[in-house]
Amino acid sequence: MFNLLIFGLIAITLVLLSIFMDGLMRLYKEEKEAEKNRVRDGMEGYLHGIGPVKIFKTIHDADGNIRYLVYLPQYEWFKAPTYKWYEVYATHNGFQHIEVER
Repeated sequence: MFNLLIFGLIAITLVLLSIFMDGLMRLYKEEKEAEKNRVRDGMEGYLHGIGPVKIFKTIHDADGNIRYLVYLPQYEWFKAPTYKWYEVYATHNGFQHIEVER
């Protein structure tokens, strides 16, 4: 009877330990993904047909797709820059972009 109790406690402990480790690994993976997004935000890139842009924010939409909000500074003579904002998303044919209206 005592051996059966010890066996049951060991089994329960192993199940709880595996649940804990699974949750810990999930949190680690989410933390690494958030760190990659932080590193990606602020990077400079090149938007085909537009020129050099800077990534402002990484967005996850409702379908789980990744979109980027980028901006392009436009300079005029002796004036502060005006910014054009674009939303960049991946399609089957590559990346597409649309201008964001303010």
